[in-house]
Amino acid sequence: MEHDLRLTVFWIVHLVLLGLFGVEFVFVLSVWLKARVPGLPEDASRWRKLGAVIAFTLRLLFSRRIWALLKALIADGMVHRRLYRTDLRRWAVHILVFGSWLALGILSTLTGVVVEFLPLFGMSPEAAASLPIIGHLFHADVWWVALLNELLGLTVLAGMILVIYRRYIQKDPQLRTMPADTVAIVLLTLIALGGFPAEIFRLLADYTTAAGVFAPDPTMLSPSKLPPVLYGVWGPQWAFVGYVSALLLGSLRLSPDVWAVLHNVFFWLHFIIVTALLYYLPFSRLFHAIASPIVVAYNSLSEQESHRARGPAGGEMPRPAA
Repeated sequence: MEHDLRLTVFWIVHLVLLGLFGVEFVFVLSVWLKARVPGLPEDASRWRKLGAVIAFTLRLLFSRRIWALLKALIADGMVHRRLYRTDLRRWAVHILVFGSWLALGILSTLTGVVVEFLPLFGMSPEAAASLPIIGHLFHADVWWVALLNELLGLTVLAGMILVIYRRYIQKDPQLRTMPADTVAIVLLTLIALGGFPAEIFRLLADYTTAAGVFAPDPTMLSPSKLPPVLYGVWGPQWAFVGYVSALLLGSLRLSPDVWAVLHNVFFWLHFIIVTALLYYLPFSRLFHAIASPIVVAYNSLSEQESHRARGPAGGEMPRPAA
């Protein structure tokens, strides 16, 4: 399947599945709204509860408290400074797993904006690729993009190996592993692994000559796929694991069409696994792990405000005389 056709099919399928995921999330939200919302009677309608939650969120976002909340989100929700102070080993595992997935997600989102959305606003590939710094994300074979993707991919994989070791080999007593957790861990591990063969076969499909020789050169790609402005920063070899693997497999002297078929197989397999995780997410404890930074940040903000209200001695702050 040609590059442009594959991406067109991908986005059509992706948008349809996102719409279905929206329906699924509405159902999950309706279940959540059965719970009691502070400030409302127990028999309040779900619409009333939803309105109260939205109003509370908007008041918080557009208040001066938002800056303190963002600070708490980074320090307590993401960096987990309390865990750092109590257990350095567990903190390191958390940062390795959560931090690498977060960074990879941010990089993928920015790449999607540059490659897919900027052209929708009439920007040509050359113009998009010419943007300072983020323009380099237009193609994965820009040297620092290739290196960063490779390092983050390896870090994510190392983090998942640590998760598997702690839960199933070491059997850390602090961790309770349910069957649902195993499903999420398997899907995450397959996602971490699946990116490598997809990248390897992409390199082979893009840079194998008609004679079956793997001989990477930027001019082998069309200007719409790799704009000439990026030739000076082109460097697929910086994705060292994928590049070395492509070199080894390239010795088989297969045609570019064979590699393209294999790339499509692993591309769509990777997409299916990611979609499976997306649909499974609202029903798993993994969703709580994703939402927990926000919850932890808000609780930390509330504790700080409560502490300031009590004053340094633990009593109520004195009120000024009328």
